[in-house]
Amino acid sequence: MDELPLFGDSAPDLRARARILAFDVDDTLTWRGQLPEAAARALYAAEAAGLTLIAVTGRSYSWAEMLLRLFPLAAAVAETGAVALVRRGATLELLHHEPDPAVRAETAARRDRAAARALAEVSAARLAIDNPGRLYDVAFDLVESGPPVSSADAARIRAVLEGEGLVTAQSSVHVNAWCLGPHGPFDKASMFERVLVDVTGAGLAAQADQVCYLGDSTNDGAMFARARLSVGVANVRPHLAALAAAGQAPRYLVAGQGGHGFAEAVDALLAVRPG
Repeated sequence: MDELPLFGDSAPDLRARARILAFDVDDTLTWRGQLPEAAARALYAAEAAGLTLIAVTGRSYSWAEMLLRLFPLAAAVAETGAVALVRRGATLELLHHEPDPAVRAETAARRDRAAARALAEVSAARLAIDNPGRLYDVAFDLVESGPPVSSADAARIRAVLEGEGLVTAQSSVHVNAWCLGPHGPFDKASMFERVLVDVTGAGLAAQADQVCYLGDSTNDGAMFARARLSVGVANVRPHLAALAAAGQAPRYLVAGQGGHGFAEAVDALLAVRPG
C-alpha cells in the first residue's frame, strides 16, 4: 500500500477537534517492554491540556487496574475488549462483556482446555506471565519471557486454539485467545464504545472526529477503522498490508517507534490546542 501521511502534517483544524486520546499500551505507549520518559511526560501533558485519556489494551484486567492507579486515565479497556475499568472519583468500576459469573467460569474452563492442548502440541508455546491477572482470555508469550516465537509457531498456536473453537488475536507481544459466551463477540472497539458512552455521554459515531487513537498492531484494527484520527506508531508498518486488506489501516503514521511515536503524536495534538 502507499505510504500513509504523517500525523504532524495533517490539517491543524482536524487535530484541534480531538478531545479523547485513546491508545494501545504494548509498543505504542511503551517500547521494548519499558515506558519511555518522553511517553510518560506526554501522558501528563495531554491530561493537563484537557484531553480525556483511555487505554485500550490486550493486557489483563489487573494491568488495567495498575494503569489507572498509576496514571491520570479516565478508563482502561483490557483483554482485547472483554473487560474495562472506569474511574469513579477515588474508586474504580469493573465492566464485564459477560456479566454472569457462571458463564465466565464455563468459558474459562473451555479456554483452559484449549490452552493445554496448544502447550502440548506446539513445543515453542509458553504462557505469558500475566495470565493469573486475566478474567476472559489466555495469553501466549511471543517475546517477553524467552526466545522469540517464530511467526510459523505463532500461527500453529492460533490454529490449535481456533480449532478448539476459540477466537484469537495477536499483538506485538502475545497471542490472545478466548471463548465466546451468550453475549457474542467483542473487540477493542466494542468495549471502547461502551466506555466512551459511560465517560462522555455519547458514542463513537457522534464524536468520531474527537477521538484520536494510537496503535501498533492488527488487534488495533477495529479502533483504527472507527476513529477518524487513527494513528499508527512507526512499528505498525509490518502490519499495514494486513490491516489495509481488512479495511482497518490507520489514517496517519508517526516517525517514532512505540512510546517515542506516542510522544510525537501527542506533540502534534498539543501544538494546535488553544492556549
